[in-house]
Formats: sequence, C-alpha cells, structure tokens
Amino acid sequence: MLFCQACVTEMGVDVYQAIHRMATQNKIVYVHFRNVKGSGKYFEEVFSDEVDVDMLRAMQGYKDAGFDGPFMMDHTPQIPGDFAGARAGHALAADYIRAMIQAVYGAQNG
Repeated sequence: MLFCQACVTEMGVDVYQAIHRMATQNKIVYVHFRNVKGSGKYFEEVFSDEVDVDMLRAMQGYKDAGFDGPFMMDHTPQIPGDFAGARAGHALAADYIRAMIQAVYGAQNG
C-alpha cells in the first residue's frame, strides 16, 4: 500500500502505531512522508518540520519495523515569494526527507 502518514494523522489514528502495524506486516510499498496540523475536517498541510507528527520518531518507527522502501513527498505548501509552482517547497521537502533518512538509516542510504 501507499502509506500516507498525513492521511493517517488526519483520520485521528495514532500514526506511530499505524506505522508499526503496517510496516511489520510488510503492507507498505512506499511512504508519503509529510505532515499536517489538526485532524478530521480541520487540518492544514504544513512543512515536514511543523507539528503534529514528530518526523524523526516516525522515520525511526519505519526502520524499527523493518521498512526499507522509498519515502517521497506528496503535497507541499508554497513558500511565499516562490512563483515557480512550489519548486522551493518541493526542494525543502526532499531535503528534509533525505536528512531524516540519513539520520535514522545512515548516510549511505540518503
């Protein structure tokens, strides 16, 4: 499955438990590694380093559960002044994911 951790968070599910449950069952093929504020009808897409999900804890959860597949961005907010179709937001998200992978899985996997 595509595991979108922001969607799981939006549903009000404990994302860390969901990561563990799905990854240990080898159900995850790839991950949309993104973050949101809030849940249900009242959520906002935010940059990866904003609350509600501790992204380092989430990345560690994937590793601890044995997941070794790809992580990718999904939706990214636009950075004010970036009029090139949110390219700066995409670059920030990709670099953030790479940093989390390197911090948890090791530099050779980044």
